[in-house]
Amino acid sequence: MAQTSTQVVCPNCGGTMQFDPTAGKLKCIFCDSLFTQEEAEAFFNQQNEEEEIKESGSDWGDLAENMRAYSCNTCGAEIICDQNTAATKCPYCDNTTVIEAQFSGAIKPDFVIPFAFTKEQAMEKYKSYYEKRKLIPKDFLTGSKVEEIQGVYVPFWLYDGSVNIDAEFEAADKTETQTEIIRKIYKADRRGTVSFENVPADASKRMPDDIMDSVEPFTFADLKPFSMTYMPGFLAERFDVEGDDDLQRAEKRVVNSAKQKTKETVKHNEVTEKRGDYKVNYTKKKYAMLPIWYLTTSWEGKQWNFAMNGQTGKFTGDLPIDNTKLGLITGGSAIAVAVVMYLIMKALLVPIIAALIVGLIVCFSLRGSMKPVHNATQANEYMEKNVHLVLSNDTYLRTERKQKQQNNSSSGG
Repeated sequence: MAQTSTQVVCPNCGGTMQFDPTAGKLKCIFCDSLFTQEEAEAFFNQQNEEEEIKESGSDWGDLAENMRAYSCNTCGAEIICDQNTAATKCPYCDNTTVIEAQFSGAIKPDFVIPFAFTKEQAMEKYKSYYEKRKLIPKDFLTGSKVEEIQGVYVPFWLYDGSVNIDAEFEAADKTETQTEIIRKIYKADRRGTVSFENVPADASKRMPDDIMDSVEPFTFADLKPFSMTYMPGFLAERFDVEGDDDLQRAEKRVVNSAKQKTKETVKHNEVTEKRGDYKVNYTKKKYAMLPIWYLTTSWEGKQWNFAMNGQTGKFTGDLPIDNTKLGLITGGSAIAVAVVMYLIMKALLVPIIAALIVGLIVCFSLRGSMKPVHNATQANEYMEKNVHLVLSNDTYLRTERKQKQQNNSSSGG
């Protein structure tokens, strides 16, 4: 973590520290942690040493003699494996022309999560995954090459740090009487921090980000120091996205979660953010290999990607849709609703409208079930549950009253 003459960041939360004359120490203005000059300097020296080691390309040392590197001449993937694992097919583009390359310049990972599922178990997961989807075209199943699913250790950057929060909300408590609606308006100020740990971002240009987001979460309690003993039988890819280049992906997620968690501290009926300053401070960056069972197959000129979290067994991947099946199911649902409602109401207009609405709901729901892959927007699984508030102040502003419209037809006859 860089240190300048004007700003020193807190080792605990990444917030700004200032010298406290009373305590004679550096004090964080967000979490109130105190550090001596020696403690702060030791922390930054350690961080700088770790960064220098990474930037200098800490290699595999003597382990490199037992490693092999392969290069795909179609997509450019650089794959690493032990000398007894044959890499004959690229896991990213399904290309069979994978040539041996020189093993050099690879940075050794800090951590690894070992595979917890075998290839046979991954194949069964894939079969059960698509068998539940009734809209899948029959031709896709006959052409699918499930036996070619591969275990790949995908490079990830893991980020630790915190979000410094300074936000203002407009809040209201709403009550109703027989004659009016009453809203008491408040200004809610919030200031504090929320920490995060091991927010993941894959470091491979070829691995689709939304696929990797969709197989989360990982359980980082199983994170282990990297060892070659976890490698035999699996492939691994060299990272080609630098840690600083992945920061934006992690930052969007932690900021969205920080906003949500901060808003939840405002205990009123209606809450609207009026101003928000969410500053992300990183205290540590780690390089890890995470286990993914990956399958790439081609169908009707398009590449279809499927992935399974090798730790948790969560499977994901968009599937093609048989539009004929979709039309039959959607139309059948709409007609059934229309017939039932017509028999009840003996009229046409309302049943037709209801049938259209049901048809649209069924159609979008079925399409959504076939397209589960998405980019992550939150990082709740990797963040503290609650925000540490140093300022929580709700100021009453005013009361708004609105008369209810009276039903004049209810007067006596």
